[in-house]
Amino acid sequence: MAETPENPDAEYRRLLEFLYERHVRPHAPRMRDRFSHHMHDELSYHLWQAIRGTRVIRFIETHCDSPEEVRQLFTLEGLRQAHYDVHNAAAFAERIMTDGGFLNAYEAGSVEILRGLRAEYLPAIDKDVLREIGTTDADMELHVLVQNAKGVLQSTGPNSRERSVSQQLKEVYVRTEDAAKEIDRQVELGKAEKAEPPKKSRRWYKGLGQIGQGAALTIANAGLAFGAIHIPVSPETQTWGALVSVVTGIGTILNGVGDLRNE
Repeated sequence: MAETPENPDAEYRRLLEFLYERHVRPHAPRMRDRFSHHMHDELSYHLWQAIRGTRVIRFIETHCDSPEEVRQLFTLEGLRQAHYDVHNAAAFAERIMTDGGFLNAYEAGSVEILRGLRAEYLPAIDKDVLREIGTTDADMELHVLVQNAKGVLQSTGPNSRERSVSQQLKEVYVRTEDAAKEIDRQVELGKAEKAEPPKKSRRWYKGLGQIGQGAALTIANAGLAFGAIHIPVSPETQTWGALVSVVTGIGTILNGVGDLRNE
């Protein structure tokens, strides 16, 4: 049986359907063509990167109390892989949410979307993604992610002094790339036996993990919407369900970059 998100009230669903039809649907034929030819494997790979990298970062944030513990448990090469996994997945997520029209749909109806957004409206695949990352309570974690995403996105509204969502997503690329390159420099130093992992706080790792989580949610639901992930889902999941999940992914990514910025 195809999965379907729980139905919101009629007015809210009508809004989501309108935003999807107006901003995402026109891009669907082109995106499907791209995925069916040269991007199908790319999407699957970046989704796996998001999950794999976030697993490692989440473990560090949860279980390592000091940089010394990180050094004892992980090689620099392993840390570099995790950082590049998150960076590359986040960059791909930003590209498909922009090229696929999801970001335009959000910006066109941000206040209304956030006012009615609830965790139960998101597709069941989101819980599967969170379980792959390592959550032990996908229902509760999804609820927390939605509430946190609403909080950070509401602070970036039209009357806010904060930069636009699209501008902040560009910052994610810069900050995650800088973090990965910092590990690169340590790997090079390691050839002279002088290297150790950069000393980062648990909050910093939490932020990087949130970026990976948000990227995974975005990639998975864009894949469903544009037919790159082949599992039986309802039309609702492929349309307004995918939209509200990508919005949650955007908010989760921005929460993460906020932690990196303010560690």
